[in-house]
Amino acid sequence: MKLSMCVLIMTSFDLFLVSRAHERNGGGGFDRLRERIHRRRHRLHKAAVLSELDETFEMMTQPRYRPEKSIPNKSGRRDRNEDLCQSERNTVELNTHSHEFDPPFIVEIRCHNHSATIHDPPTEQTCVRGMLRCVQQYGEVHVSRRGVGTMHWHPHTLHDVPLSCNCMWPVDKYGHQEL
Repeated sequence: MKLSMCVLIMTSFDLFLVSRAHERNGGGGFDRLRERIHRRRHRLHKAAVLSELDETFEMMTQPRYRPEKSIPNKSGRRDRNEDLCQSERNTVELNTHSHEFDPPFIVEIRCHNHSATIHDPPTEQTCVRGMLRCVQQYGEVHVSRRGVGTMHWHPHTLHDVPLSCNCMWPVDKYGHQEL
């Protein structure tokens, strides 16, 4: 009985050591995070300040692997895009004395058109070196509305809300574009 118990304890200890060695040698970011959480959970004898200092020191001394610098192609990374047209964002509060809305505000996005003086009409904004034009897009916004003091919400639609300012191909100038 004692012999089988010793064999069982030794086998489980060997498996524990092998699994810990595998985590340290080939572990990725998730394994390191899991190990850090495990260590934090089982640190019963150290003070909280000392454990935070130890963890900070460990993070600073570990070599950092940066995949974004070692991978030449960006196919797996998320691309960043910028607007080609200048736009103005305006937050419009929807709540009134008689009605309450959910969400309580909407964000209007309008094309930023320039004018030389106050009396001149605004000029049309262009993009891509004047080849394309910035077009104001309008749409519907669906919200919930209820009267002040009531408990029942009802669907409500706001029409002709300026939603975006997009750079578009001028068909009247260059003709239809076949993709």
